[in-house]
Amino acid sequence: MTTTLDSLAADIIRIARTDHNVLSMLLCDQTLTLLNGERRNISWLTHEYGQDSLAPIRESFFQERGIDAISPRALKHESLRTARSKARAEVFTPTWVCNMQNNLVDECWLGIPDAFNTTLAREDGVHEWQPTIAPVRFPEGKTWKDYVKSKRLEVACGEAPYLVSRYDATTACPIPISHRVGILDRKFRVIDENTPSEPTVANKRLWLRKALQAVQSVYGYDWQGDNVFLSRESILVSFCEYYARRWGRRPKLPTIMKVAEIVSWNIWQMDGTRFTIPETDCLCVIREWRRTSPLVADNILFRDLILKKNTKQ
Repeated sequence: MTTTLDSLAADIIRIARTDHNVLSMLLCDQTLTLLNGERRNISWLTHEYGQDSLAPIRESFFQERGIDAISPRALKHESLRTARSKARAEVFTPTWVCNMQNNLVDECWLGIPDAFNTTLAREDGVHEWQPTIAPVRFPEGKTWKDYVKSKRLEVACGEAPYLVSRYDATTACPIPISHRVGILDRKFRVIDENTPSEPTVANKRLWLRKALQAVQSVYGYDWQGDNVFLSRESILVSFCEYYARRWGRRPKLPTIMKVAEIVSWNIWQMDGTRFTIPETDCLCVIREWRRTSPLVADNILFRDLILKKNTKQ
């Protein structure tokens, strides 16, 4: 099935918000589910949807309100954006800033500047970037496989603009896939540059394994439930877009479900000052992934991970 990326994104969003299995996974709070032995969902932690702040986000919400009931921050009414900023200091970062900061991270990791794009500021104040044409080069002792698996975390991630840049978080304007600058976008570019494109079974299997490793390597958390859902969904849609660009069709539903399961662990709801599920004393559990097929991982407390890294420093 060959399709345009625009129609594909709409199709995947429809699946994400109407398919019971996919939607239930994207709404799952894996820590609460693990502790209670039954499926529990992330909570709203906001009053703007007419729901109790501590109530879980249920599948029925989309059935009652429609699949567009949860929208990106940039599409919300200005009064709602202002209220969220006052309540939780919610400030979303424009893509050009995300790009410059991600460029600095990559410069430290790769040892060279402008590996993925070059930036420029026009006289009218508009910031632009031009993707590099040559494949990304890796320094001695590091490989493209290391880059794909290198772990990255976006704290207080909002809609995860540092991880994936399908649209500008401040304007909701879509960004062409060739100009995307998120951490996961860069990993997908590296995978495409270093794996064969002939559509054989072996080549597709290799690409998929590396793409799943890339998704497993990116993490983020946020307080508000709609942000957590939008971040998970955006990563899922991005994966499907890169898959379709590479192979001319969307991934099959079992693959979509596998990505949804990964992001349900990797993007989680948390009070970043206490490492707990907001308004509770439950310490958040995340996963350190070991395999992609089948999915194998170790469960770890995020607090312990942070304390361990601080001790090493």
